[in-house]
Amino acid sequence: MLYKCFEKREWWLISATIKDVAAAAGVSVGTVSKLINKSGYVSDKIRERVLLAITLLNYQPNAVARSLKQSKTHLLGLIVDDISNPSITKMMKSIEDAARNKSYNLIICSHNNDSDQEMKAFQWLQEKRVDGIIAIPTGAELDELQLPSSIPIMTVERKVKYNRFYSVVHENIHSSFSLVQHLYIHGCRRLLFIHGPLLDHVEQERHQGIRQAIGQLGLDPELQIFLEAGTDIASISGAVSSHLGSSGLPEGIYATNRLSLAGTIQALWSMDIKVPGDVAVAGFGDIDPYGILRPTLTAAKEDFNEVGKIAAEILFERIENKMRYNQPKEFIVAPRLFIGTSCGSHSHS
Repeated sequence: MLYKCFEKREWWLISATIKDVAAAAGVSVGTVSKLINKSGYVSDKIRERVLLAITLLNYQPNAVARSLKQSKTHLLGLIVDDISNPSITKMMKSIEDAARNKSYNLIICSHNNDSDQEMKAFQWLQEKRVDGIIAIPTGAELDELQLPSSIPIMTVERKVKYNRFYSVVHENIHSSFSLVQHLYIHGCRRLLFIHGPLLDHVEQERHQGIRQAIGQLGLDPELQIFLEAGTDIASISGAVSSHLGSSGLPEGIYATNRLSLAGTIQALWSMDIKVPGDVAVAGFGDIDPYGILRPTLTAAKEDFNEVGKIAAEILFERIENKMRYNQPKEFIVAPRLFIGTSCGSHSHS
């Protein structure tokens, strides 16, 4: 029977359809569909005939057509701010691994902190009928996007105003307090805080932790300097060098994010300032993943792998259980506080 079907057409030149498979195997289209979609019982004998027909015809099921019938595409959308950020790459890898384990494919978009690009990314993923979205928001109000409640969405790393989505974020306030406290324990009373724009909750909360530490540790607010140094390593390094050249050295420096920390170290190297001999340094972020810097840096290191893992687990739970929006939940991941030697053991009075 297989060969009868082949004789009617030059089948090797034309993409086989499910009807061709059914005709070749001598069964109904519904039987072939049940076998492909694993949606019903098919006897072993019939199963063998259908599989043989699929093999000989080199039949490739139409994934898009199947998704329309099943109302699932097995696609996930991931929207990030900066695809070149090594930390974000870790999170992407974690989400990709989780998706692969569930037989899902991942579509990745980057908005580069542009709210217009963010809106286009959400709309494009919606057009692709993804089953769920994980996003690092720009900080804008995502309610303006008017996304359908049928698409489960997880936000990560940044909080948004009036958030109606589940979210996974790092803890910032206590970790920031702990870094200031560590500098204080090592004798630092005059501190320079190098930070990014206070536009999202990450910088705002780390700033809040600093303010709490200044108050609770009894540091003189007049002696503490805050420097918004930029958003790329070159501009941060230049701003730090300029400030230190005109104002002199503090006793300790705390950089509130990965780029600020890297820019600060670059500036200190270029000025031949010794760490911790001339100044103690601590900060947020892992700028030395291979552990080759000396001295080793005291830093609060975010666990982006864990953030991605939790976000994917919760998203799949919502997809599989068809959980709609109710009271949004926030999952918090604590950074790992790594105590290095960049603050030394010197004491200042």
